[in-house]
Amino acid sequence: MDTIDAIFAGAAADNGAAVHLVFTDGTASSYAETYERASRFAAVLIAAGIAPGDRVACFMGNSRALYEFFIGCAIAGVIAVPINTLSTARETGALFADCQPRGIVAQNPGDALPDEMFSDDVVLRLHYGEGMASGWFDYEAALAEAPGRVLAPRSRPDDPAMIIYSSGTTGEPKGIVLGHRQLIANAELTIKALDYNTDDRFLTILPSFHLFGYSYDFLYCGLVGACMVVLPSFDADMALKLMQRHRITVLAGVPLMFVQMFQAERLSGCDISAMRLIDVGGGPVPHSLVRRLKDEIGIDTVESYGLTEISTVACVQRPGVPSPEGSCGVVLDGIEVRLRDRDGAEVPTGEPGELQFRCDTFMIGYWGQPELTAETLAEDWLHTGDVGRVDGQGNIFILDRIKDMIVTNGYNVFPKEIENVLFAHPSVQAAAVIGVPDEVRGEGIQAFVVSASGAAQNGDEILKYCRRELSRYKVPRGITFTDNLPLTASGKIRRFALRELRQTAKI
Repeated sequence: MDTIDAIFAGAAADNGAAVHLVFTDGTASSYAETYERASRFAAVLIAAGIAPGDRVACFMGNSRALYEFFIGCAIAGVIAVPINTLSTARETGALFADCQPRGIVAQNPGDALPDEMFSDDVVLRLHYGEGMASGWFDYEAALAEAPGRVLAPRSRPDDPAMIIYSSGTTGEPKGIVLGHRQLIANAELTIKALDYNTDDRFLTILPSFHLFGYSYDFLYCGLVGACMVVLPSFDADMALKLMQRHRITVLAGVPLMFVQMFQAERLSGCDISAMRLIDVGGGPVPHSLVRRLKDEIGIDTVESYGLTEISTVACVQRPGVPSPEGSCGVVLDGIEVRLRDRDGAEVPTGEPGELQFRCDTFMIGYWGQPELTAETLAEDWLHTGDVGRVDGQGNIFILDRIKDMIVTNGYNVFPKEIENVLFAHPSVQAAAVIGVPDEVRGEGIQAFVVSASGAAQNGDEILKYCRRELSRYKVPRGITFTDNLPLTASGKIRRFALRELRQTAKI
């Protein structure tokens, strides 16, 4: 199984009757049915004149068609380009101009995909779902008219499988090209570390158009031949209902999802006893959340850290193995880690520095950006731009992005540390911190807080708490309350958006 399509071809051949996808309306698709429909989709691509190496985009939430899209693109040898469904027409237009797709499959294209966006090079536009758009052809009709046969796969292990555009925490997305072999190799290492197996039951609370959800749900589930329950988009109440109904055993998500799902009032009367493992990543993880999931609710919970450039996971805690609080565990087998300072010198054990990795699961490169690729993968080491430290046992602790580090009064302050303290306050549901210009200190610290349900917005009380828990120079100069935080699809904080909000609101 060295290409994405080969995974599902093998599952269809070996155990085709096994349930692959379960939908919220109660219907299901077997592995054989999923692969047969994906083969029809591949035939549609080929009939349209789309050749191996061409790009085909999709604009869909979690759905039957999205997973068929991933498999079908691999069968046809084309490069899949999943697009965040929250993207605007301006953002999508920039991605199209960059990767120049030959086709697209979309669910409710609406204003995000206006007709003027499509050049003559786009030879196929398929619409999935209700509300047919003018100028588009129906996805189900296209599959019905396609040849009902399994095609000879056209992908090879070292071919590009997909282009994932960075989530835009900096405001400047770039196309990250990932190969079949690297994606599968990293997935197999992670499955081994987390002991996923055929008897597990997955639930898609993450969007599968992002690599976190693509890997942890779609790819891992397919590799072990398990069943995946498809939640179209995250909804805390619906997720808990599906967990009970389908006896879900494993979940992966970002911290805010679990904060919302596992509130006491939501859990009342819920039977989630089948749950055996939660992997939480994709952003700062509050220590209080992990302690609650493990100790109060009784679900083994691990933290992980990964990057799209490494084909998903770099390090993860192992289930059942004690790990220091706040760590992301140790690297996967076959991955090396080192830390360097700004001058490239080695950093002593336990001291902060830029995390750099070396392995066989790197990205192929940044689409159309060879200089940036060479800079990021210099000397065969992935330069992450993330600050971390490694203890004597190899446990990795993520401190923050280098560019997000705040320098105040000459001290280096990492937002994640302050956010973890804010998270621990009972009146705080979510929090984010940025540096703001300060004539005296160089930079000051501004906190944005989403209040917990029913909690009063008392900034003075929160600041008083921070003064007890943090060194004086780490205490925010002010608290701004907001209804929600700007997040990427993977749950990371869009700090540049907070900076723009601050300027607009003159905070």
